[in-house]
Amino acid sequence: MRTLQELSDSEERRYPIIAITSGSGLAIKAAVSAEIDFILALNSSLYRAMGWGTAAGYMPFGDANLETRNLIAQHIRPHAGKVPIVAGLLARPDGSVEYELEELKNLGVQGVVNWPALSQFDEGLRHALAEDGFTPAWEIESLKRARSAGFFTFGFVYNAEQAREFARSGVDALILGLGITRRYDDIHERRGRIQHEITYLKTMLESVEQGGRRPLCLAAGGSTTMPEDFEQLFRFCSIDGFVGGAAFESIPVHEIVSSMVRRFKSVGLRQDPNQAGSSELSMIVGRSAPIKEVLSRIKRVAPHDVNVCIEGESGTGKELAATLLHRMSRRSHQAFVTLNCGAIPDTLLESELFGHEKGAFTGAVRRRIGKFEQAHRGTLFLDEIANLSPHGQAALLRAIQQREITPVGAEDYIPVDVRVLAASNQPLAALVGAGKFRADLYHRLNQFTLALPPLRERRDDIPLLVNDMLPRFEVQLDKKLMGVSPGFLKKLNAHGWPGNIRELQHAILSAALCEDGTILHGDDFQVASEAPAPSESKNGDWSRTWLETVRQAMQDSAGNKSRAATALGVTRKTLYKWLRQL
Repeated sequence: MRTLQELSDSEERRYPIIAITSGSGLAIKAAVSAEIDFILALNSSLYRAMGWGTAAGYMPFGDANLETRNLIAQHIRPHAGKVPIVAGLLARPDGSVEYELEELKNLGVQGVVNWPALSQFDEGLRHALAEDGFTPAWEIESLKRARSAGFFTFGFVYNAEQAREFARSGVDALILGLGITRRYDDIHERRGRIQHEITYLKTMLESVEQGGRRPLCLAAGGSTTMPEDFEQLFRFCSIDGFVGGAAFESIPVHEIVSSMVRRFKSVGLRQDPNQAGSSELSMIVGRSAPIKEVLSRIKRVAPHDVNVCIEGESGTGKELAATLLHRMSRRSHQAFVTLNCGAIPDTLLESELFGHEKGAFTGAVRRRIGKFEQAHRGTLFLDEIANLSPHGQAALLRAIQQREITPVGAEDYIPVDVRVLAASNQPLAALVGAGKFRADLYHRLNQFTLALPPLRERRDDIPLLVNDMLPRFEVQLDKKLMGVSPGFLKKLNAHGWPGNIRELQHAILSAALCEDGTILHGDDFQVASEAPAPSESKNGDWSRTWLETVRQAMQDSAGNKSRAATALGVTRKTLYKWLRQL
Protein backbone atom coordinates (compact mmCIF):
# COMPACT_ATOMS: atom_id res chain seq x y z
CA MET A 1 0.00 0.00 0.00
CA ARG A 2 1.18 3.53 -0.83
CA THR A 3 1.17 6.54 1.45
CA LEU A 4 -1.29 9.37 0.85
CA GLN A 5 1.48 11.51 -0.59
CA GLU A 6 2.45 8.76 -3.03
CA LEU A 7 -1.17 8.44 -4.15
CA SER A 8 -1.32 12.18 -4.72
CA ASP A 9 2.00 12.42 -6.56
CA SER A 10 1.39 9.52 -8.95
CA GLU A 11 1.34 10.86 -12.53
CA GLU A 12 0.84 7.41 -14.07
CA ARG A 13 -2.17 6.37 -12.01
CA ARG A 14 -4.25 3.80 -13.91
CA TYR A 15 -6.89 3.45 -11.22
CA PRO A 16 -9.19 6.02 -9.65
CA ILE A 17 -8.48 6.59 -5.96
CA ILE A 18 -11.21 4.87 -3.95
CA ALA A 19 -11.73 5.43 -0.21
CA ILE A 20 -14.26 4.08 2.24
CA THR A 21 -15.88 5.64 5.27
CA SER A 22 -17.47 3.06 7.53
CA GLY A 23 -18.21 2.42 11.19
CA SER A 24 -18.12 -1.35 10.70
CA GLY A 25 -14.92 -3.28 11.28
CA LEU A 26 -16.23 -6.02 8.99
CA ALA A 27 -16.76 -3.56 6.13
CA ILE A 28 -13.27 -2.12 6.71
CA LYS A 29 -11.78 -5.63 6.60
CA ALA A 30 -13.55 -6.36 3.31
CA ALA A 31 -12.46 -3.06 1.78
CA VAL A 32 -8.83 -3.64 2.78
CA SER A 33 -8.92 -7.08 1.14
CA ALA A 34 -10.14 -5.37 -2.04
CA GLU A 35 -7.13 -2.98 -1.89
CA ILE A 36 -8.93 0.20 -0.89
CA ASP A 37 -6.62 3.22 -1.20
CA PHE A 38 -7.37 4.84 2.16
CA ILE A 39 -9.90 4.78 4.99
CA LEU A 40 -11.78 7.89 6.06
CA ALA A 41 -12.67 7.81 9.77
CA LEU A 42 -15.70 10.02 10.39
CA ASN A 43 -17.88 9.93 13.48
CA SER A 44 -20.97 9.96 11.24
CA SER A 45 -20.01 6.47 10.03
CA LEU A 46 -20.29 5.23 13.60
CA TYR A 47 -23.88 6.49 13.84
CA ARG A 48 -24.74 4.97 10.46
CA ALA A 49 -23.39 1.61 11.60
CA MET A 50 -25.65 1.86 14.68
CA GLY A 51 -28.68 2.44 12.43
CA TRP A 52 -29.20 6.15 13.14
CA GLY A 53 -28.12 7.41 9.73
CA THR A 54 -25.20 9.58 8.65
CA ALA A 55 -26.83 12.88 9.65
CA ALA A 56 -26.73 11.91 13.32
CA GLY A 57 -22.97 12.45 13.30
CA TYR A 58 -23.51 16.14 12.45
CA MET A 59 -25.49 16.76 15.63
CA PRO A 60 -24.04 17.50 19.09
CA PHE A 61 -24.85 14.04 20.49
CA GLY A 62 -21.30 13.59 21.70
CA ASP A 63 -17.69 14.65 21.34
CA ALA A 64 -17.04 14.20 17.60
CA ASN A 65 -13.25 13.99 18.00
CA LEU A 66 -13.49 11.43 20.80
CA GLU A 67 -15.99 9.40 18.76
CA THR A 68 -13.61 9.44 15.79
CA ARG A 69 -10.65 8.31 17.90
CA ASN A 70 -12.70 5.47 19.40
CA LEU A 71 -13.83 4.45 15.91
CA ILE A 72 -10.21 4.26 14.77
CA ALA A 73 -9.01 2.35 17.83
CA GLN A 74 -11.88 -0.15 18.02
CA HIS A 75 -13.04 -0.72 14.45
CA ILE A 76 -10.50 0.57 11.93
CA ARG A 77 -6.98 0.12 13.28
CA PRO A 78 -7.37 -3.64 13.98
CA HIS A 79 -8.25 -4.28 10.32
CA ALA A 80 -6.48 -1.49 8.39
CA GLY A 81 -3.07 -3.09 8.05
CA LYS A 82 -0.89 -0.74 6.00
CA VAL A 83 -3.80 1.19 4.48
CA PRO A 84 -3.56 4.93 5.30
CA ILE A 85 -6.17 6.35 7.70
CA VAL A 86 -7.59 9.86 7.39
CA ALA A 87 -9.42 11.15 10.49
CA GLY A 88 -12.14 13.74 10.85
CA LEU A 89 -11.11 16.73 12.95
CA LEU A 90 -13.63 19.11 14.51
CA ALA A 91 -11.38 22.08 15.20
CA ARG A 92 -12.42 23.93 18.33
CA PRO A 93 -11.38 27.55 18.69
CA ASP A 94 -10.24 26.83 22.26
CA GLY A 95 -6.66 25.99 21.29
CA SER A 96 -7.03 22.19 21.52
CA VAL A 97 -6.04 21.53 17.90
CA GLU A 98 -2.47 20.50 18.78
CA TYR A 99 -3.75 18.09 21.44
CA GLU A 100 -6.15 16.45 18.97
CA LEU A 101 -3.41 16.16 16.34
CA GLU A 102 -1.06 14.51 18.83
CA GLU A 103 -3.76 11.99 19.77
CA LEU A 104 -4.35 11.15 16.11
CA LYS A 105 -0.63 10.79 15.47
CA ASN A 106 -0.43 8.29 18.33
CA LEU A 107 -3.11 6.25 16.56
CA GLY A 108 -1.04 6.10 13.38
CA VAL A 109 -3.26 8.49 11.40
CA GLN A 110 -1.68 9.92 8.22
CA GLY A 111 -4.25 12.52 7.22
CA VAL A 112 -6.97 14.77 8.62
CA VAL A 113 -10.13 16.30 7.19
CA ASN A 114 -12.43 19.01 8.56
CA TRP A 115 -15.39 17.05 9.91
CA PRO A 116 -18.20 17.65 10.57
CA ALA A 117 -17.81 20.20 7.76
CA LEU A 118 -19.42 23.56 8.43
CA SER A 119 -20.44 24.01 4.78
CA GLN A 120 -23.02 21.23 5.10
CA PHE A 121 -25.07 23.07 7.74
CA ASP A 122 -27.87 25.48 6.93
CA GLU A 123 -27.31 29.23 7.28
CA GLY A 124 -29.00 29.52 10.68
CA LEU A 125 -26.88 26.85 12.32
CA ARG A 126 -23.70 28.15 10.68
CA HIS A 127 -24.44 31.60 12.10
CA ALA A 128 -24.93 30.15 15.59
CA LEU A 129 -21.69 28.17 15.34
CA ALA A 130 -19.83 31.25 14.07
CA GLU A 131 -20.72 33.08 17.28
CA ASP A 132 -18.71 30.43 19.13
CA GLY A 133 -15.77 30.76 16.75
CA PHE A 134 -16.58 27.81 14.47
CA THR A 135 -15.98 29.39 11.04
CA PRO A 136 -14.64 28.15 7.68
CA ALA A 137 -11.62 30.37 8.24
CA TRP A 138 -10.88 28.51 11.47
CA GLU A 139 -11.35 25.17 9.66
CA ILE A 140 -8.73 26.24 7.14
CA GLU A 141 -6.38 27.46 9.86
CA SER A 142 -6.68 24.12 11.68
CA LEU A 143 -5.83 22.21 8.50
CA LYS A 144 -2.80 24.46 7.99
CA ARG A 145 -1.62 23.54 11.50
CA ALA A 146 -2.21 19.87 10.72
CA ARG A 147 -0.13 20.16 7.56
CA SER A 148 2.68 21.82 9.50
CA ALA A 149 2.54 18.86 11.91
CA GLY A 150 3.16 16.45 9.02
CA PHE A 151 -0.41 15.38 8.21
CA PHE A 152 -1.83 15.05 4.70
CA THR A 153 -4.81 17.43 4.67
CA PHE A 154 -8.24 17.10 3.07
CA GLY A 155 -10.85 19.83 2.76
CA PHE A 156 -14.44 18.51 2.88
CA VAL A 157 -16.63 21.01 1.01
CA TYR A 158 -20.20 21.15 -0.29
CA ASN A 159 -20.23 24.25 -2.49
CA ALA A 160 -18.15 26.05 -5.10
CA GLU A 161 -17.13 28.98 -2.89
CA GLN A 162 -15.74 26.72 -0.16
CA ALA A 163 -14.00 24.54 -2.76
CA ARG A 164 -12.15 27.57 -4.11
CA GLU A 165 -11.18 28.87 -0.67
CA PHE A 166 -9.91 25.52 0.60
CA ALA A 167 -7.93 24.94 -2.61
CA ARG A 168 -6.28 28.36 -2.25
CA SER A 169 -5.41 27.61 1.36
CA GLY A 170 -3.00 24.85 0.34
CA VAL A 171 -4.83 21.65 1.36
CA ASP A 172 -3.45 18.54 -0.30
CA ALA A 173 -6.84 17.27 -1.45
CA LEU A 174 -10.52 18.15 -1.63
CA ILE A 175 -13.52 15.93 -0.97
CA LEU A 176 -16.41 17.38 -2.96
CA GLY A 177 -19.62 16.44 -1.17
CA LEU A 178 -22.74 15.76 -3.24
CA GLY A 179 -25.03 15.32 -0.26
CA ILE A 180 -26.26 12.35 1.75
CA THR A 181 -26.18 9.08 -0.19
CA ARG A 182 -29.61 8.36 -1.64
CA ARG A 183 -30.74 5.30 -3.58
CA TYR A 184 -33.37 5.71 -6.31
CA ASP A 185 -35.36 2.70 -7.47
CA ASP A 186 -36.63 4.52 -10.55
CA ILE A 187 -33.78 4.25 -13.07
CA HIS A 188 -34.87 7.39 -14.93
CA GLU A 189 -34.99 9.42 -11.72
CA ARG A 190 -31.56 8.11 -10.73
CA ARG A 191 -30.09 9.06 -14.10
CA GLY A 192 -31.59 12.51 -13.79
CA ARG A 193 -30.08 12.97 -10.32
CA ILE A 194 -26.67 11.74 -11.51
CA GLN A 195 -26.71 14.18 -14.42
CA HIS A 196 -27.70 17.02 -12.07
CA GLU A 197 -24.84 16.10 -9.73
CA ILE A 198 -22.38 15.98 -12.63
CA THR A 199 -23.29 19.58 -13.44
CA TYR A 200 -22.95 20.58 -9.76
CA LEU A 201 -19.62 18.76 -9.50
CA LYS A 202 -18.33 20.56 -12.59
CA THR A 203 -19.29 23.88 -10.99
CA MET A 204 -17.16 23.07 -7.93
CA LEU A 205 -14.24 21.88 -10.08
CA GLU A 206 -14.34 25.04 -12.19
CA SER A 207 -14.32 27.12 -9.01
CA VAL A 208 -11.26 25.20 -7.80
CA GLU A 209 -9.40 25.89 -11.04
CA GLN A 210 -10.30 29.57 -10.87
CA GLY A 211 -8.40 29.69 -7.59
CA GLY A 212 -5.19 28.99 -9.49
CA ARG A 213 -4.37 25.72 -7.73
CA ARG A 214 -5.66 22.20 -8.42
CA PRO A 215 -5.30 19.75 -5.52
CA LEU A 216 -6.41 16.13 -5.66
CA CYS A 217 -10.23 16.07 -6.01
CA LEU A 218 -12.50 13.23 -4.89
CA ALA A 219 -16.30 13.06 -5.09
CA ALA A 220 -18.40 11.77 -2.20
CA GLY A 221 -22.00 10.83 -1.52
CA GLY A 222 -25.04 11.83 -3.53
CA SER A 223 -26.81 9.43 -5.88
CA THR A 224 -23.67 7.45 -6.76
CA THR A 225 -24.46 4.02 -5.35
CA MET A 226 -23.22 1.77 -8.17
CA PRO A 227 -19.99 1.59 -10.20
CA GLU A 228 -22.02 2.51 -13.29
CA ASP A 229 -23.00 5.77 -11.56
CA PHE A 230 -19.39 6.51 -10.66
CA GLU A 231 -18.34 5.78 -14.25
CA GLN A 232 -20.62 8.63 -15.34
CA LEU A 233 -18.99 11.01 -12.81
CA PHE A 234 -15.51 9.82 -13.77
CA ARG A 235 -16.23 10.09 -17.50
CA PHE A 236 -17.60 13.64 -17.48
CA CYS A 237 -15.75 15.27 -14.56
CA SER A 238 -12.04 15.70 -13.92
CA ILE A 239 -12.13 13.94 -10.57
CA ASP A 240 -9.42 11.67 -9.22
CA GLY A 241 -11.61 9.24 -7.30
CA PHE A 242 -14.54 8.60 -5.01
CA VAL A 243 -15.23 8.28 -1.28
CA GLY A 244 -18.01 5.81 -0.49
CA GLY A 245 -19.70 4.72 2.70
CA ALA A 246 -23.32 3.69 2.34
CA ALA A 247 -22.63 3.10 -1.38
CA PHE A 248 -20.29 0.23 -0.45
CA GLU A 249 -22.20 -1.34 2.42
CA SER A 250 -24.92 -3.92 2.08
CA ILE A 251 -25.68 -7.47 3.23
CA PRO A 252 -23.84 -9.83 3.06
CA VAL A 253 -21.32 -7.17 4.02
CA HIS A 254 -17.96 -8.78 3.23
CA GLU A 255 -18.84 -10.06 -0.23
CA ILE A 256 -20.71 -6.93 -1.26
CA VAL A 257 -18.14 -4.43 0.01
CA SER A 258 -15.22 -6.35 -1.49
CA SER A 259 -16.96 -6.73 -4.85
CA MET A 260 -18.18 -3.13 -4.94
CA VAL A 261 -14.77 -1.66 -4.13
CA ARG A 262 -13.14 -3.72 -6.89
CA ARG A 263 -15.77 -2.66 -9.39
CA PHE A 264 -15.36 1.02 -8.45
CA LYS A 265 -11.57 0.70 -8.80
CA SER A 266 -11.93 -0.84 -12.27
CA VAL A 267 -13.62 2.30 -13.62
CA GLY A 268 -11.51 4.26 -16.08
CA LEU A 269 -8.69 1.75 -16.46
CA ARG A 270 -6.55 2.20 -19.55
CA GLN A 271 -3.96 -0.40 -20.53
CA ASP A 272 -2.32 1.89 -23.11
CA PRO A 273 -3.15 5.49 -22.19
CA ASN A 274 -1.02 6.99 -24.97
CA GLN A 275 -2.36 4.88 -27.79
CA ALA A 276 -4.64 7.55 -29.27
CA GLY A 277 -2.65 10.66 -28.55
CA SER A 278 -4.91 12.46 -26.07
CA SER A 279 -6.73 11.69 -22.83
CA GLU A 280 -10.12 12.05 -24.51
CA LEU A 281 -9.40 10.12 -27.70
CA SER A 282 -7.71 7.33 -25.72
CA MET A 283 -11.19 6.35 -24.52
CA ILE A 284 -11.61 4.62 -27.91
CA VAL A 285 -9.11 1.78 -28.17
CA GLY A 286 -7.59 0.94 -31.52
CA ARG A 287 -4.96 1.75 -34.14
CA SER A 288 -6.60 0.28 -37.23
CA ALA A 289 -7.32 2.44 -40.27
CA PRO A 290 -11.12 2.48 -39.70
CA ILE A 291 -10.72 3.63 -36.09
CA LYS A 292 -8.17 6.28 -37.03
CA GLU A 293 -10.71 7.62 -39.50
CA VAL A 294 -13.42 7.69 -36.80
CA LEU A 295 -11.14 9.51 -34.35
CA SER A 296 -10.19 12.02 -37.04
CA ARG A 297 -13.85 12.77 -37.78
CA ILE A 298 -14.68 13.10 -34.06
CA LYS A 299 -11.81 15.51 -33.58
CA ARG A 300 -12.95 17.54 -36.59
CA VAL A 301 -16.64 17.89 -35.72
CA ALA A 302 -16.63 17.91 -31.90
CA PRO A 303 -15.82 21.64 -31.41
CA HIS A 304 -18.57 22.76 -33.80
CA ASP A 305 -22.14 23.19 -32.61
CA VAL A 306 -23.81 20.87 -35.12
CA ASN A 307 -26.06 17.86 -34.62
CA VAL A 308 -24.42 14.51 -35.32
CA CYS A 309 -25.96 11.19 -36.32
CA ILE A 310 -23.89 8.23 -35.09
CA GLU A 311 -24.57 5.03 -37.02
CA GLY A 312 -23.23 1.56 -36.37
CA GLU A 313 -24.18 -1.94 -35.38
CA SER A 314 -25.08 -2.78 -31.78
CA GLY A 315 -22.01 -2.99 -29.59
CA THR A 316 -19.73 -0.79 -31.70
CA GLY A 317 -19.50 1.99 -29.12
CA LYS A 318 -21.99 4.64 -30.24
CA GLU A 319 -22.55 6.01 -26.74
CA LEU A 320 -18.79 6.20 -26.19
CA ALA A 321 -18.44 8.19 -29.42
CA ALA A 322 -21.20 10.52 -28.25
CA THR A 323 -19.39 10.97 -24.94
CA LEU A 324 -16.22 11.97 -26.78
CA LEU A 325 -18.09 14.45 -28.97
CA HIS A 326 -19.44 16.09 -25.81
CA ARG A 327 -16.16 16.08 -23.89
CA MET A 328 -14.29 17.66 -26.81
CA SER A 329 -16.98 20.29 -27.45
CA ARG A 330 -17.46 23.80 -26.09
CA ARG A 331 -20.35 22.42 -24.08
CA SER A 332 -18.15 20.00 -22.13
CA HIS A 333 -18.70 21.86 -18.83
CA GLN A 334 -22.47 21.51 -19.17
CA ALA A 335 -24.76 18.49 -18.82
CA PHE A 336 -24.61 15.38 -21.02
CA VAL A 337 -28.11 13.87 -20.89
CA THR A 338 -29.01 10.50 -22.40
CA LEU A 339 -32.34 8.98 -23.43
CA ASN A 340 -32.91 5.53 -24.90
CA CYS A 341 -35.77 6.12 -27.32
CA GLY A 342 -36.45 2.40 -27.56
CA ALA A 343 -37.08 2.05 -23.82
CA ILE A 344 -39.78 4.74 -23.43
CA PRO A 345 -43.44 3.98 -24.19
CA ASP A 346 -44.91 6.34 -26.76
CA THR A 347 -47.44 7.63 -24.22
CA LEU A 348 -44.62 8.80 -21.91
CA LEU A 349 -42.19 10.08 -24.54
CA GLU A 350 -43.25 13.74 -24.43
CA SER A 351 -43.06 13.71 -20.63
CA GLU A 352 -39.52 12.29 -20.83
CA LEU A 353 -38.40 14.78 -23.46
CA PHE A 354 -40.17 17.93 -22.27
CA GLY A 355 -41.19 17.20 -18.66
CA HIS A 356 -44.61 17.67 -17.11
CA GLU A 357 -46.43 19.79 -14.58
CA LYS A 358 -47.92 18.46 -11.37
CA GLY A 359 -51.38 17.03 -12.05
CA ALA A 360 -50.87 16.94 -15.84
CA PHE A 361 -52.02 13.31 -15.88
CA THR A 362 -52.76 10.44 -13.51
CA GLY A 363 -49.61 9.72 -11.50
CA ALA A 364 -48.04 13.16 -12.08
CA VAL A 365 -47.70 13.90 -8.37
CA ARG A 366 -44.98 16.51 -8.84
CA ARG A 367 -43.36 18.62 -11.54
CA ARG A 368 -40.75 16.79 -13.53
CA ILE A 369 -38.01 18.35 -15.65
CA GLY A 370 -37.61 16.74 -19.09
CA LYS A 371 -34.44 15.76 -20.89
CA PHE A 372 -34.35 18.88 -23.07
CA GLU A 373 -34.50 21.17 -20.05
CA GLN A 374 -31.87 19.07 -18.22
CA ALA A 375 -29.59 19.36 -21.25
CA HIS A 376 -30.03 23.14 -21.66
CA ARG A 377 -26.69 24.57 -22.89
CA GLY A 378 -25.35 21.03 -22.95
CA THR A 379 -25.75 17.89 -25.06
CA LEU A 380 -28.70 15.53 -25.48
CA PHE A 381 -27.87 12.00 -26.64
CA LEU A 382 -30.81 10.14 -28.18
CA ASP A 383 -30.00 6.44 -28.48
CA GLU A 384 -31.97 4.08 -30.75
CA ILE A 385 -33.52 7.06 -32.53
CA ALA A 386 -34.88 4.75 -35.25
CA ASN A 387 -37.38 3.34 -32.75
CA LEU A 388 -39.21 6.67 -32.36
CA SER A 389 -42.88 6.48 -33.34
CA PRO A 390 -44.27 8.92 -35.93
CA HIS A 391 -45.79 10.93 -33.06
CA GLY A 392 -42.45 11.02 -31.25
CA GLN A 393 -40.65 12.08 -34.44
CA ALA A 394 -43.05 14.97 -34.93
CA ALA A 395 -42.64 16.15 -31.31
CA LEU A 396 -38.83 15.95 -31.52
CA LEU A 397 -38.73 17.80 -34.84
CA ARG A 398 -40.81 20.64 -33.42
CA ALA A 399 -38.48 21.05 -30.42
CA ILE A 400 -35.33 21.04 -32.57
CA GLN A 401 -36.75 23.47 -35.13
CA GLN A 402 -38.22 25.97 -32.68
CA ARG A 403 -35.58 25.59 -29.96
CA GLU A 404 -38.29 25.66 -27.34
CA ILE A 405 -40.43 23.15 -25.49
CA THR A 406 -43.74 23.02 -23.65
CA PRO A 407 -43.94 20.63 -20.68
CA VAL A 408 -47.01 18.39 -20.64
CA GLY A 409 -49.80 20.29 -18.86
CA ALA A 410 -48.06 23.67 -19.16
CA GLU A 411 -49.04 26.69 -21.23
CA ASP A 412 -45.80 28.66 -21.47
CA TYR A 413 -42.90 27.86 -23.76
CA ILE A 414 -39.40 27.26 -22.37
CA PRO A 415 -36.45 28.19 -24.65
CA VAL A 416 -33.74 25.54 -24.82
CA ASP A 417 -30.24 25.51 -26.27
CA VAL A 418 -29.33 21.87 -26.88
CA ARG A 419 -26.90 20.05 -29.16
CA VAL A 420 -28.48 16.77 -30.25
CA LEU A 421 -26.49 13.60 -30.89
CA ALA A 422 -28.57 10.73 -32.26
CA ALA A 423 -27.54 7.09 -32.53
CA SER A 424 -29.01 4.34 -34.67
CA ASN A 425 -28.08 0.74 -35.42
CA GLN A 426 -29.94 1.06 -38.74
CA PRO A 427 -29.00 3.45 -41.57
CA LEU A 428 -31.47 6.31 -41.20
CA ALA A 429 -31.21 7.19 -44.90
CA ALA A 430 -32.55 3.75 -45.78
CA LEU A 431 -35.40 4.17 -43.27
CA VAL A 432 -36.24 7.53 -44.85
CA GLY A 433 -36.33 5.87 -48.28
CA ALA A 434 -38.63 3.18 -46.92
CA GLY A 435 -40.97 5.79 -45.45
CA LYS A 436 -40.27 4.72 -41.85
CA PHE A 437 -38.47 7.89 -40.73
CA ARG A 438 -39.28 11.54 -41.40
CA ALA A 439 -36.97 13.09 -43.97
CA ASP A 440 -37.19 16.56 -42.39
CA LEU A 441 -36.21 15.17 -38.96
CA TYR A 442 -33.40 13.16 -40.55
CA HIS A 443 -31.90 16.28 -42.10
CA ARG A 444 -32.17 18.16 -38.79
CA LEU A 445 -30.38 15.37 -36.94
CA ASN A 446 -27.90 14.45 -39.66
CA GLN A 447 -25.89 17.62 -40.08
CA PHE A 448 -22.86 15.33 -39.83
CA THR A 449 -22.68 11.53 -40.00
CA LEU A 450 -20.29 9.43 -37.93
CA ALA A 451 -20.24 5.78 -39.03
CA LEU A 452 -18.66 3.33 -36.57
CA PRO A 453 -17.08 0.21 -38.11
CA PRO A 454 -18.08 -3.28 -36.91
CA LEU A 455 -15.41 -5.30 -35.15
CA ARG A 456 -14.99 -7.63 -38.17
CA GLU A 457 -13.71 -4.62 -40.13
CA ARG A 458 -11.11 -3.68 -37.51
CA ARG A 459 -9.72 -7.06 -36.47
CA ASP A 460 -6.24 -5.60 -36.01
CA ASP A 461 -7.66 -3.93 -32.89
CA ILE A 462 -8.75 -7.18 -31.21
CA PRO A 463 -5.43 -7.68 -29.32
CA LEU A 464 -5.53 -4.05 -28.15
CA LEU A 465 -9.14 -4.37 -27.03
CA VAL A 466 -8.39 -7.58 -25.14
CA ASN A 467 -5.40 -5.97 -23.41
CA ASP A 468 -7.64 -3.03 -22.44
CA MET A 469 -10.29 -5.32 -20.96
CA LEU A 470 -8.03 -7.62 -18.94
CA PRO A 471 -7.00 -5.10 -16.24
CA ARG A 472 -10.67 -4.27 -15.59
CA PHE A 473 -11.61 -7.92 -15.16
CA GLU A 474 -8.42 -8.50 -13.15
CA VAL A 475 -9.58 -5.94 -10.57
CA GLN A 476 -13.25 -6.92 -10.73
CA LEU A 477 -12.58 -10.65 -10.25
CA ASP A 478 -9.54 -10.23 -7.96
CA LYS A 479 -7.63 -12.57 -10.24
CA LYS A 480 -4.30 -12.23 -12.01
CA LEU A 481 -4.79 -12.14 -15.79
CA MET A 482 -1.65 -11.87 -17.88
CA GLY A 483 -3.06 -12.35 -21.37
CA VAL A 484 -4.61 -14.75 -23.85
CA SER A 485 -2.97 -17.69 -25.61
CA PRO A 486 -2.10 -17.55 -29.33
CA GLY A 487 -4.74 -20.21 -29.95
CA PHE A 488 -7.44 -18.16 -28.22
CA LEU A 489 -6.37 -15.07 -30.15
CA LYS A 490 -6.68 -16.99 -33.42
CA LYS A 491 -10.20 -18.04 -32.44
CA LEU A 492 -11.07 -14.45 -31.58
CA ASN A 493 -9.69 -13.28 -34.93
CA ALA A 494 -11.69 -15.91 -36.82
CA HIS A 495 -15.04 -15.16 -35.19
CA GLY A 496 -17.70 -13.11 -37.01
CA TRP A 497 -18.56 -10.86 -34.00
CA PRO A 498 -22.22 -10.07 -34.67
CA GLY A 499 -22.30 -8.48 -31.21
CA ASN A 500 -19.09 -6.51 -31.85
CA ILE A 501 -17.09 -5.17 -28.86
CA ARG A 502 -19.84 -5.99 -26.37
CA GLU A 503 -19.70 -9.63 -27.48
CA LEU A 504 -15.89 -9.59 -27.19
CA GLN A 505 -16.20 -8.34 -23.60
CA HIS A 506 -18.55 -11.19 -22.79
CA ALA A 507 -16.17 -13.71 -24.37
CA ILE A 508 -13.15 -12.53 -22.35
CA LEU A 509 -15.12 -12.26 -19.10
CA SER A 510 -16.56 -15.75 -19.58
CA ALA A 511 -13.10 -17.19 -20.14
CA ALA A 512 -11.74 -15.36 -17.08
CA LEU A 513 -14.55 -16.78 -14.95
CA CYS A 514 -14.31 -20.36 -16.24
CA GLU A 515 -10.54 -20.82 -16.38
CA ASP A 516 -8.05 -21.08 -13.52
CA GLY A 517 -4.81 -19.95 -15.15
CA THR A 518 -3.42 -16.46 -15.68
CA ILE A 519 -3.31 -17.05 -19.47
CA LEU A 520 -6.77 -17.45 -20.98
CA HIS A 521 -7.12 -20.26 -23.54
CA GLY A 522 -10.78 -19.84 -24.46
CA ASP A 523 -11.49 -23.57 -24.38
CA ASP A 524 -15.26 -22.98 -24.21
CA PHE A 525 -15.33 -20.24 -26.84
CA GLN A 526 -17.15 -21.33 -29.98
CA VAL A 527 -16.26 -19.68 -33.27
CA ALA A 528 -19.22 -18.98 -35.54
CA SER A 529 -18.99 -21.56 -38.34
CA GLU A 530 -19.85 -19.04 -40.99
CA ALA A 531 -17.71 -16.19 -39.72
CA PRO A 532 -17.06 -13.59 -42.44
CA ALA A 533 -13.65 -14.13 -43.97
CA PRO A 534 -11.16 -11.53 -42.76
CA SER A 535 -10.02 -11.03 -46.34
CA GLU A 536 -13.37 -9.32 -46.95
CA SER A 537 -12.36 -6.58 -44.53
CA LYS A 538 -11.73 -3.08 -45.81
CA ASN A 539 -8.52 -3.11 -43.79
CA GLY A 540 -5.75 -4.39 -46.09
CA ASP A 541 -3.26 -4.67 -43.24
CA TRP A 542 -5.49 -7.19 -41.52
CA SER A 543 -5.90 -9.21 -44.74
CA ARG A 544 -2.14 -9.63 -44.99
CA THR A 545 -1.85 -10.52 -41.30
CA TRP A 546 -4.65 -13.05 -41.58
CA LEU A 547 -3.18 -14.59 -44.74
CA GLU A 548 0.07 -15.22 -42.89
CA THR A 549 -1.90 -16.79 -40.03
CA VAL A 550 -3.67 -19.17 -42.41
CA ARG A 551 -0.41 -20.05 -44.16
CA GLN A 552 1.28 -20.72 -40.82
CA ALA A 553 -1.59 -22.99 -39.77
CA MET A 554 -1.33 -24.94 -43.01
CA GLN A 555 2.44 -25.23 -42.62
CA ASP A 556 2.19 -26.38 -38.99
CA SER A 557 -0.30 -29.06 -40.00
CA ALA A 558 1.83 -30.22 -42.95
CA GLY A 559 -1.02 -29.39 -45.30
CA ASN A 560 -3.67 -31.25 -43.30
CA LYS A 561 -6.72 -29.01 -43.65
CA SER A 562 -8.59 -30.65 -40.76
CA ARG A 563 -5.76 -29.92 -38.31
CA ALA A 564 -5.32 -26.41 -39.75
CA ALA A 565 -9.02 -25.67 -39.32
CA THR A 566 -8.87 -26.92 -35.72
CA ALA A 567 -5.86 -24.70 -35.00
CA LEU A 568 -7.68 -21.69 -36.45
CA GLY A 569 -10.82 -22.53 -34.49
CA VAL A 570 -13.09 -22.90 -37.56
CA THR A 571 -14.76 -25.74 -39.43
CA ARG A 572 -13.23 -27.32 -42.55
CA LYS A 573 -16.08 -25.81 -44.57
CA THR A 574 -15.14 -22.30 -43.42
CA LEU A 575 -11.44 -22.92 -44.08
CA TYR A 576 -12.19 -24.15 -47.63
CA LYS A 577 -14.32 -21.03 -48.18
CA TRP A 578 -11.49 -18.76 -47.01
CA LEU A 579 -8.90 -20.56 -49.16
CA ARG A 580 -11.12 -20.20 -52.24
CA GLN A 581 -11.53 -16.47 -51.58
CA LEU A 582 -7.77 -16.05 -51.27
